[in-house]
Amino acid sequence: MFYFEIFYCKPVSTVVECETQEVDDEMDKKYSDVLRALRKKHGFIQQDIAARLDELGAPTTKAQVSRWETGLNNPTIDQFIGLCRIYGVKDVYGVFGMGDLSDLEYSLNREGVEKLADYKKLLIASGLFSPVKLEDRVVPFRRRTAPMYDIGASAGTGQFLDSDSYEMVEVPDEVPDSATFGLHVCGDSMEPTLEDGQEIWVQMQPTLESGEIGIFYLDGNAYVKEYRRTGKDVFLISHNDKYPPIAIKEYNESRIYGKVVYPR
Repeated sequence: MFYFEIFYCKPVSTVVECETQEVDDEMDKKYSDVLRALRKKHGFIQQDIAARLDELGAPTTKAQVSRWETGLNNPTIDQFIGLCRIYGVKDVYGVFGMGDLSDLEYSLNREGVEKLADYKKLLIASGLFSPVKLEDRVVPFRRRTAPMYDIGASAGTGQFLDSDSYEMVEVPDEVPDSATFGLHVCGDSMEPTLEDGQEIWVQMQPTLESGEIGIFYLDGNAYVKEYRRTGKDVFLISHNDKYPPIAIKEYNESRIYGKVVYPR
């Protein structure tokens, strides 16, 4: 979410008191209302938005979309950019500030240009989109960065993978270029293949072949397991014999986050 702080300041001798809480609360409320109005205007349900954000490379669940629209949480910058693409929002400040939802085909105003410049700085800082001058004879060594989630994918009981809980870190050289994000194993059910606390790297993709290890969402929890399909039956398999297979049924809310590409 982009934050716009409006300060009302009143001088009191050497102390300046600034009141922002009411403004912040109003902005948060309006932000969630706009997201809900945009979705309904385009005829989407919350599950549609989650699926479209997945396609744009910003993994999202229906529950997250619901929390955004009730003001309980905010999307990441990747998710927000994806939402703008889905809803056709060009003037970010106009739509989420004082815009008219009846017409979303804007040119960027001054505030929108400033926000676009901020996003440009983030892209350049990532090291993936830095400009290269033709006259440069030496290609600089590029450090690749990617999100590392601070909530582990459980190899035992399962923990929810909250896409807001990460930091950008340098990706080790041995990790394949296809890796999208990293996290740590939590639990021992994938031993000896994956150890408790081990760092793993994941290629974001919506499907897996039977026998591949991936990261899964199942009824509010995140798991690292082997994907196995037998006829019409689908199971999440632990490599530690102490843990039985988890059968995925039609009534379960489940999806695939991606494939573990490191370690292989």
